[in-house]
Amino acid sequence: MISYLNGKIIIKKDKFIILDVNGVGYKVFLSKKTLAKLPEIKTLKLFCFLNVKENIMDLYGFLNHKELEFFEILDNIRGVGPKAALEISSLGSLESIK
Repeated sequence: MISYLNGKIIIKKDKFIILDVNGVGYKVFLSKKTLAKLPEIKTLKLFCFLNVKENIMDLYGFLNHKELEFFEILDNIRGVGPKAALEISSLGSLESIK
């Protein structure tokens, strides 16, 4: 399992980045809130959630562990998948949504 990455952003798209970690490129999906903070960041440390399905492995990244924990709570709700959990987590922190 991949829990943490530290590397350099080499590509930034609307929903994901490619993060170079020691010569290996990782495609990491990020929330809109996190992506908005990236223009000034060149090197990035991310806490990660690896979603493994039959033939797909998607990585989701978070700037701090609290964001990751919130995402994991949302992802465990029946009917909410990781992409929906990422969108919901863009709305704010667990405390602000309460």
